[in-house]
Order: sequence, then C-alpha cells, then structure tokens
Amino acid sequence: MDDLEFRRRIMSDPRAKDSEVLQAIRGSDANAKFADDIQSLDAQIKQALQVDVPDDLADRILFNQTESTVIKSTFGKRALSLAASVAFVFGLLAGQVNWGNLVVSPAQATLSQIAIEHVHDEMPFIAPLDEGASEQQINAKLSPFAVKLTEAFPYHVYYLNHCGFGDSNAVHLVFQGDKGKVTLFLTKVPTEKSLNFSEGDMAGMVDPVGDMSLILVGDPNENYKKIGENIKKILNPS
Repeated sequence: MDDLEFRRRIMSDPRAKDSEVLQAIRGSDANAKFADDIQSLDAQIKQALQVDVPDDLADRILFNQTESTVIKSTFGKRALSLAASVAFVFGLLAGQVNWGNLVVSPAQATLSQIAIEHVHDEMPFIAPLDEGASEQQINAKLSPFAVKLTEAFPYHVYYLNHCGFGDSNAVHLVFQGDKGKVTLFLTKVPTEKSLNFSEGDMAGMVDPVGDMSLILVGDPNENYKKIGENIKKILNPS
C-alpha cells in the first residue's frame, strides 16, 4: 500500500485496522503519526457534535405525529424511521436522541463495555503480532497523556498503538499476563473509583490514574489488582 492509498483509507475510516493498514502503520513513523492525528481529530469532531437535547424530545416528536400514524406504527418502527430520516438528523444539528435500548452511544456505554467491544473487534488483527515494544517506544505513546514509565515495562509487549476509545483516545497496549494476553487502555476519560468487571469469557478492571482511567481486559483468572499495582507504581507524570 503506497502512502496516498494509506492516507485515503485512514481519512475515510480513522479506525481502520485491517492487515494492510496495520502493516503500513508499523512500517512508517510518518504513517503512524498521521493515523494518530486523524484518530484524534475524529474524536474531537465527535465530541463537538455531541449536543444535549431535552429528555422528552423523542416523546414530543412522536406525539406530534397524526393519530393515524401512531395507530399504524409501533414505537420501534417510528423510532427507526425517524433515526433514518436525513431531514430529522439535520434538524437536530447532528444531536443524539436517546431511543432507550434501540441506540446506545459511546458516551452512554461504560468504560468496561467499550474496552471489551474494542478487544473483540481487534483481536483477529492483533493476535498474530509480536512487536516487543521497548520502554522508549511505550513512553513515546504515553507522551500525549503527560505520563511516562520510570523503568522498563514489567511484561512482554505484543502490541502498542493509539486508538479511538468511545469519544476519546487511548493508549492501546497488549502484553503477556500470568494467564494469557492482557489488553491495557489508558484514556483521558476519568473514573472515580476502581471496579472489577466480567462479561462472557473476559474480565478486567477499571482503575483511576489521576484524571484518567487505566483499563485492563483479559482472562477471568488474571490477578488484575496485582497487574494494575505493578504498572501504576512505575507510571508517573512526565
């Protein structure tokens, strides 16, 4: 893939992670920086378009329809029709309407849900990689988050990059734990207290790091508290 095609692919889909894109990112510092910049811009645009609307806006729109429409349509059909309407979207100036269980925006999802979905989505692409990232490479990715490692990372690193994380960005790192591979996300989305989570064949922990959050995801039998402590004790403001 040449540089022009790579830039076209990233600009059309900032979260593209197919094998050709990943190979282009790993093979060029310029490509890696361009991908980071586009992902950051994408997150900023999404945040700028996040417009608060009244809680009862959906009900008002629905009840303003004619009585015959209400009789003929179920609530779910009306919601999907409205959501699909270009006029409706532009009328709200790209705002988001809460349709209950029909639509869940990234901002409404929990950090753990975003992390688990991210791991599932990228597992096929990341599973065969073994980059063996060094302390210096990790610190380069950590620098936009104003933190750094004060000594070598205590686990073997298979994968290291930036990624989009909900409406924010994150450092995305995959390393070897005691029970298998563990995925780490460090994001500027804050959390108030530590919590453990489990879903299906994955489990993990969300832990506050200053005004950021450290998320660990992997095998349910990992000791995430111990891993988190080992990482946080060598992670300091830069």
